Amino acid sequence: MEMRRDGETRKVSRMCLLLLGLLQITTPSSAENNKTSLSYLTRPADIRVPVGDPAVFRCGVPQAAENLTFTFHQSQKSYNLTCPNGHNEEIALGLYGTCDQKDGELLAVWNLKGTSFSDNGTTVVCQQSNNPEVLVAVLHVYDDGLSYAILIGCTIGGFFGTVLVAGLTYIMVRRSVTLQECFKGKEEEDDMNTIVTKE
Repeated sequence: MEMRRDGETRKVSRMCLLLLGLLQITTPSSAENNKTSLSYLTRPADIRVPVGDPAVFRCGVPQAAENLTFTFHQSQKSYNLTCPNGHNEEIALGLYGTCDQKDGELLAVWNLKGTSFSDNGTTVVCQQSNNPEVLVAVLHVYDDGLSYAILIGCTIGGFFGTVLVAGLTYIMVRRSVTLQECFKGKEEEDDMNTIVTKE
C-alpha cells in the first residue's frame, strides 16, 4: 500500500470503511437480542369447550429468556408454574402443569383434564420477569346438551331395568316350588279340638 499514490490509498480506505459499516448494520446489537428474548412465541388463547372436555393452555418464549411464569387462576385458588426451573404439579382437581424446552422455545403448559361449570371464567396469565407485556387467556365452559341426553337415557334405562328385574323375580317365584316353600315358611299345625262326650 505504500507504493500506491494517495488517491489509491484513499479508495482502499473508503472501501474498508464501507465494508465495516455494512458489517455493523447487519450485526444485531445486544439490545436487539434482549428484545427478541422478551417476545412471546406461543401466546395463550381463549378456549371454549363443552363441559367435561379437557382444556389445554400454552405459553412459550424464546429459550434465551431468563424465566417464564404461567399462572392458573380459579375461583378458589391460584397455581403458579415457573419455567425453566419449573416443576410438574399434580393437583387433585385434575390440573397438570409442565415446562418443556424444544426447538429453541421454553414452553409452559397447563392441562385441565376435565372441565366443569365451576371452571367457567378461569384465567391463565403468562409473564416474563423483565417484560411489561402480560398475556391473559380465559376458559369458557358451555353445555352442549349432551349431559341432559345422558341423564334422560340413564333414567329411562334404570326404570326399564327395574321393571325387568321385578318381572323376572315374580315369574321365578311363581314357578319354583322350592322358592315358594322358602318364602311361605313353616306350616302351622291345625289345632283340632275334639269334643269328648260321655256316652
